[in-house]
Amino acid sequence: MKRSRMMVILGMMVAVALVLGTHAPAQANMLVNPGFEDGGGSYDGWTTFGTGPNISTPADDDIYRTGVAAAKIYGEFNGCPIPHFDVGGFFQAFTPTPGTEYEFSGYTFVSITDTIPGFDTCLGNRLLAKIVFFNAGGGEISSNELVIGDWSTPRDAWLHFSVTAPVPVGAVSVQPMFLFLQPGCDEGSVFIDDTSFVEKALVVEPNILANPSFDTDLLGWTAFGNAYYDGRAWAQHTPTGSAKLYGTFVAGLSSGLFQQFPATSGSIWKMSAHVMTSCVESPIQPGNGNVVVASLLFKDAAGDSIGSATEVILDDTSGLGNWSKHAVMAEAPAGTDSVAAYLLFVQPTPDEQGAAWVDDIGLFDISTVGVSDGAVAAPRLHQNAPNPFNPTTKIAFELPKRGEVEVVVYNIAGQRVATLHSGELGAGPHTITWDGRTDGGSIAASGTYWYLLRSPDGQASRSMVLLK
Repeated sequence: MKRSRMMVILGMMVAVALVLGTHAPAQANMLVNPGFEDGGGSYDGWTTFGTGPNISTPADDDIYRTGVAAAKIYGEFNGCPIPHFDVGGFFQAFTPTPGTEYEFSGYTFVSITDTIPGFDTCLGNRLLAKIVFFNAGGGEISSNELVIGDWSTPRDAWLHFSVTAPVPVGAVSVQPMFLFLQPGCDEGSVFIDDTSFVEKALVVEPNILANPSFDTDLLGWTAFGNAYYDGRAWAQHTPTGSAKLYGTFVAGLSSGLFQQFPATSGSIWKMSAHVMTSCVESPIQPGNGNVVVASLLFKDAAGDSIGSATEVILDDTSGLGNWSKHAVMAEAPAGTDSVAAYLLFVQPTPDEQGAAWVDDIGLFDISTVGVSDGAVAAPRLHQNAPNPFNPTTKIAFELPKRGEVEVVVYNIAGQRVATLHSGELGAGPHTITWDGRTDGGSIAASGTYWYLLRSPDGQASRSMVLLK
């Protein structure tokens, strides 16, 4: 392919990705007392439960991001010293608008002086930011959550979080909530400030898949290995179900499902998918080698594979309980007769446990979709690739407008390891490479790191794993 043709295609793919991933401008913050400032520091407007919710002001902890107060929450300690699971938290309730989605965001802080101990997120204290939808009977229909404070959170830094969820059919109430889970009697607290809950228009992508949201079991999909329908409320991004994937426990054999469609040479395809792993059942955590990949496989008229594109969409660094959206795009090579969209659970070690759920899958030929000018409404930070990595990895992000930007790497103790960029950048996509070295030039140790993007329009962070 000539260079000019390739550049046109790449430009088109980026433009379409930006347009289809962009929401309408956010509406005003719906939360009452989002910074916990009322009355000099309070939960006015919030409903609290348990004894863990407290307030930080200059008179006590003196930890807050803006204003003169922040929320503080820690465990209930009921029944201690005999450990048993307990929950505390706070929320607000609203009537959801059909055909929209909601974004719950804010900032959290874990102090080195009151840190959360542990080594396993699912067994230790953790704070969740969660959006929950309820039906008329008070039953939970669907939800999305994100761990925003645990043993691995960088210390003494305000970190931005964001979790989104679409309104399901039958929802009469939506609650943005914070839940502090305390499986034992561990110490540690988390501070929260400058929260936001906004309603956005839901962008619906074109889709040629049959049963893309698993509303009717796995009808329309060809499944193999351990791929099953799951209708439990916590296990679905949108009702009425999802597909659960886990390993075959046989070396070289993967689990998964796919659909196949006619395709032509030169057509450009995009596949998107929501994926999640959870503490509720067989979580994939740091050290677990299982991964979920999304793959586009192109075949000729004889049915032979002539090209593919694959993206890891879930691994041991993915947020537990969080439905995250990912995409893979590729151009059909010469001789293409069909394209198959695969979701695969890859189990490198046959005896390793772990499971994942996929939902709301999309597939379409973007060469037939019109491209218009568009831009991200807020900084968007992508998962580094490869991940885990050695010796280098690339970090991609997009900016809504020109401004001063900083990209920094921290270790799990919250110490700055490397500054990858500090200075002005223009609007649009950018990619930065980290060679695994510290600011002093030495090689960083193996382990989990956080990379943080700061800009005038907000900040975002993700974790990555360096292996030696």
